[in-house]
Amino acid sequence: MAYRTLKSIFHQKDQASADREETARRGSPAALQWDFPIGENTMFCLITPEIATQIEQIMLRENRARELWRQLPGGVHHHYLRSMIIEEIHATNEIESIHSTRQEIAEVLDAANGLGASQRRRFREMARLYLALADGKPDIPEDLDDLRTVYDEVTAGEITSEEAPDGERFRTGPVRIFDGQKVIHQGTPTEELIDKGLQEMLRQSRDETIPFLIRVVAAHFIFENVHPFYDGNGRTGRYLLALDLTRCLSPVAWLSLSASIADNKDRYYRAFQNAEHPLNKGDVTVFVAELLSIIAEALGRLSSDLELRKTQLERIFDHINDLEGSETSPLADTPPGTLSTLSVIGQASLFGERGEVDLDTIARTADKSKQYARKRTIALVDSGFVAETSGKPLRFRLTGPGRSLLGLATA
Repeated sequence: MAYRTLKSIFHQKDQASADREETARRGSPAALQWDFPIGENTMFCLITPEIATQIEQIMLRENRARELWRQLPGGVHHHYLRSMIIEEIHATNEIESIHSTRQEIAEVLDAANGLGASQRRRFREMARLYLALADGKPDIPEDLDDLRTVYDEVTAGEITSEEAPDGERFRTGPVRIFDGQKVIHQGTPTEELIDKGLQEMLRQSRDETIPFLIRVVAAHFIFENVHPFYDGNGRTGRYLLALDLTRCLSPVAWLSLSASIADNKDRYYRAFQNAEHPLNKGDVTVFVAELLSIIAEALGRLSSDLELRKTQLERIFDHINDLEGSETSPLADTPPGTLSTLSVIGQASLFGERGEVDLDTIARTADKSKQYARKRTIALVDSGFVAETSGKPLRFRLTGPGRSLLGLATA
């Protein structure tokens, strides 16, 4: 049976019925309580069968994604992480209606990864943070100063002087969120209360009596409810959510998170409004279930994507093996190692951003010199199976005939 909100019980029956149900829920052995106010009530959640099922589903899908990631050749990890981090940053910007291009993000990501220089400053710190998530080496916030540092890095170059925090760490003035017609959310009114709310967020994040994934979702709700900054709360909150997920799931488990939230944006915001409604008396059970469902969807999307790309990768390897054993191969007269170079470019077509790969990466993957790699790429370009897409730096991708040669024409 679907979990009924206290608001729905009030409207169907009366206030007394809703009050009795609230008392029963708060006193249940399945209830979790937080010292955090939502309006005039403290926050609580029931561990319902739906929430237990969502947690199990997340762990099963995470195990599948982890195994698929382990099965992929190490050489494609870099390509895939790069393209997915670009999509993750682009998606989190889209949710906030912040204009950014994938090319812009790609440039600062490469610079943050030591693969080139970029004069762009926008998103540079954000790129560095997401790279640290992928490496499994992020800095976990331990206090309020750390939370402010995360905010500064996530929003670097994007906050106007009028919207910058004006308190010791956070804002001192009010903040209201409108849907175009009415106020749908008011952040915590003073910096003193902001500090108190965020301290509860950090405290409960370390409370091992609460299931970890529920702590993750509760922390996300508290941060967004407090709304400690004038601008940039959404981007910072989603990064913190991804960061928390890396503490209990694999380093790649968050890769489709912002894209899944973007696809479910209306549902996501409705869940917040539901939890904050005065008639629901601080009950965040529906919010917890909804966000766990979105996290499960993100992991399902990641697993499906990895499964598809693994199948396509195996197809590339099969075709390369066939070409190596064929006297009639169209690349039979090319320098030794040309097919291996074609394989690297084919892998980039599946896992790389825009399906491209640069000469440095080709050489590094083959553990050869750039001169060695350049000679093979010239042979592939001359054969019509590979195209040179840029000169500085040299980048390559498969042509239509090249995709056909590797069995990817319909992929």
